[in-house]
Amino acid sequence: MATKQQFLDFLADIEPSPTTKSTCSSAHNTLRTALAEHEEFSEVHVETFLSGSYKRDTAIRPQSIDGVLQRPDVDIIAVTNHTEEDEPQTVLDALNKALVDSGYKNLKVNRRSIAVTLAGVDMDVVPIIEDGDAYLIPDIELKEWLTTNPPAHTEWTVSVNKQSGGNFKPLVKLFKWWRRVHLADLRRPKGFILECLVAKHMKYGETSYEKLFVELLEAIRDTYGAYALLYAVPNLEDPGVPGNNVFSNVTADEFKTFYDKVKEHAALARRATAETDDAEALELWRQVFGSRFPAAASASKSASGLGASLIKPAVGVGLTFPAHAVVPNKPAGFA
Repeated sequence: MATKQQFLDFLADIEPSPTTKSTCSSAHNTLRTALAEHEEFSEVHVETFLSGSYKRDTAIRPQSIDGVLQRPDVDIIAVTNHTEEDEPQTVLDALNKALVDSGYKNLKVNRRSIAVTLAGVDMDVVPIIEDGDAYLIPDIELKEWLTTNPPAHTEWTVSVNKQSGGNFKPLVKLFKWWRRVHLADLRRPKGFILECLVAKHMKYGETSYEKLFVELLEAIRDTYGAYALLYAVPNLEDPGVPGNNVFSNVTADEFKTFYDKVKEHAALARRATAETDDAEALELWRQVFGSRFPAAASASKSASGLGASLIKPAVGVGLTFPAHAVVPNKPAGFA
């Protein structure tokens, strides 16, 4: 088995660095200001706010491929006063034009967003409109507006992390890192789907990251075996949009590949947990998490101090919002 400090050291290692957070913060604040001040787009602009894993503090450090550090991904929501009568393509084209006019060059119009590529960061800018307590997002393939609710996802993450005693977000990061090591080429499930799986299947009240991780894999293995056997995709409700299935875009092939790897590593992680020889346990955990898993716990970091740092919100550690609101605040808590 491994010590709690080894897991805490590992979590600290896979955390986005202060430099990465600073780069993301500067990039998203600059873009949001540009949209608010654009002569034409300002007429439909209501507000912008940060979303995605950096907002929810579930991001892990960018990976390095062949010695080249990959760019982090940041999601920006642009609330507009467009209506459902506006064609999704028209809405995305207007956003794209505003970004081009603002000097952004490497852009791509995606199905529901504009992808912005910079030297140090990738940003996904998503236009939405208000719809009661939720929002609508344009889909240019379906040519219609779909329900979404990024603020609800953020609030849900905060609530789940509190219910778990602060262990939800670190466990999500362990799960995301494991997926990157073993399923990097698999398109889905990833990101928010993994967060939903952790929230549903983690053992609340457990404080050992070693036990939390192995029991998470075992719970997923035991819950979804029939789906994998039948070559089917499960239904897991979106916590922000009741009735939506977070697995809706996952194919049967993707889920089967994901499930088989979870099943394989549930057994491997259980062996690591039961192993009494430190060297053997380390070898097993490195098979699970890769070579970055530490050989021994650091002597200079206290478990309590580091553990607390792992559950800090993203705001305040680099991804801070401007001191003044770019536009009037709504919903509360977002700039």
